[in-house]
Amino acid sequence: MGTEITTLYHNPWISLKELRSPERGAAGYVFSHETRCQGRIVALLPFRYAGGEFEFLIRREVTPCWGMEPTLSAITGGYEGGDIVDDAIRELAEESGYTITRKDLVWLGESYASKSSDTVYSLFTVNLSGFEQGEATGDGSGLEDAGDAVWLTDADLSEIRDPQVPLMYMRLMHHLLGIRRVPQPSPAGHAPIGATK
Repeated sequence: MGTEITTLYHNPWISLKELRSPERGAAGYVFSHETRCQGRIVALLPFRYAGGEFEFLIRREVTPCWGMEPTLSAITGGYEGGDIVDDAIRELAEESGYTITRKDLVWLGESYASKSSDTVYSLFTVNLSGFEQGEATGDGSGLEDAGDAVWLTDADLSEIRDPQVPLMYMRLMHHLLGIRRVPQPSPAGHAPIGATK
């Protein structure tokens, strides 16, 4: 019989799907798919070394599904077609005002956010030490325009509920400390963390 995926609901933003593969124990596994971005999102955890310690750039904005008060989270954005690296560069400018190039980005691998969604997060970091911050351009949405980007210490990161933040922090620390790991495939032109160029 194999694996069968049926779309239960679909709109321009999200789809609800059901996977059936009875011989493998999945007799009606329901999950979401982010239609708006083809199931791909970029997430960034920029850092800098300032005042003798590392600081991390975090987004502070209202995320309605988490509540109507500003919440701290990673800098994120949906895939818009083309190269995922270009999406990361654009999201950083839109949400923080920092302008970088492809060579500035460090690939931190990929992740999922939960077992109820097939969305794949492409994770990046960038060392913004010495970079000048410009004005965030935003994407035109009211919630993003009302938000901002803030610098926090690693102690502050432990309070953030966005699951991508601690994962990127851990992978970034492994990168900075030179801890080797099996590299994941990376976008063209970006060495995975732990790999030699």
